[in-house]
Order: sequence, then structure tokens, then C-alpha cells
Amino acid sequence: MKTVIMSLTLSGAVLAGPVWADGPDAGCYVRDYSDAHLAGQPAQVVDWMQLWIYQDDNQNKLANMLVGFSNQGHVASTKHAGQVLDQFLLCFDYDGRQGCTVECDGGNFFVTRETGDAMTIETDYLMVGETDSCGGAVDLAEVPGKAVRYKLNRVVASQCDAARTVYDVGDTVASEAEQSSDGDSK
Repeated sequence: MKTVIMSLTLSGAVLAGPVWADGPDAGCYVRDYSDAHLAGQPAQVVDWMQLWIYQDDNQNKLANMLVGFSNQGHVASTKHAGQVLDQFLLCFDYDGRQGCTVECDGGNFFVTRETGDAMTIETDYLMVGETDSCGGAVDLAEVPGKAVRYKLNRVVASQCDAARTVYDVGDTVASEAEQSSDGDSK
């Protein structure tokens, strides 16, 4: 219920105009998990992820997420195994915690750690992919209701071109001076 209330509140705030610029740091964050990593994490559904966080013209913080799904965990042998799905999120600062949420109670993530080179996000429910109803097609959580963390590395903004193209949001990106960093597994 808290997620529903927060989603509705955030939706109204974004539509109202310049409200806040809170939320995670703007930038392009990616992670492509190795075959060895995935073999060691058989419940993991994410093969790779791209997260672009930015501010719109009203200074609202938004995010575009692209996820390449593995053929393991709860997506194994389903139509979503191997698919690339996208999601649009509204970002926020809630009780001192930064995160982003999917409208229509499609879940959210919170940032558990953020450095100049990486961001770790945590979710126990975050739906990705368009459907005919609210939410999304696939839950990033490996086990329903159990928190999972994904460490994403900050990279040059041009690496988020795919996320920008999906949403046709123009050429506004973070500074190209932001360099990539190799990181540890989640």
C-alpha cells in the first residue's frame, strides 16, 4: 500500500511541474554480468542492465532502464528469457532514501550505495517491460518479496544512447568526462 501511495504522489508531483530534483545522481550506469557470474548466481534474472538517470526541463529526476534478461531464475524457458525490456521510472528522495519508482505500483528501487564510480540499487519488486496493464512484464527480484541488489558502474553518457532512443528524450546527457569503472559483482 505504501508503494501505491508513493507512486500516486510522485505521479501527481511530476505532472504538476517543477517539484524536486531529488533522487540518485544523474548519469549513465551499466552492468554486463559475465557467464561465470551468472553461473554462480542461478536465480539471477538480469544478464545486463543500463540505467540512465536525468533531469527533465522541469527539473524532475527521471530514469530510463533497459534490461537484458538471462535464461535462468524465474524467467528461465519463458518468453522473456533473452529478451530486452525497458521501463520508465520517476525518481525521488523518500525519508532520506534516494530511489526511483514505476508508476501504477510497478515497484521501485532504492540506492543502497553510491560512489563516484558506481551505484548499488536494491529492490524486492520492480517490474520491467510494457504490458497492456499497469506495472510491467518481469520482476527484477529473484524471489518475490526478497530484496536483491545490483551494482551498476558509471560510464560515459553515450553508453546510454539506447535508453535515450527508446524514450526519444533528445540529446541531454550527463558529461562525457564521466569515465567507466570496473566493479565487483553484486
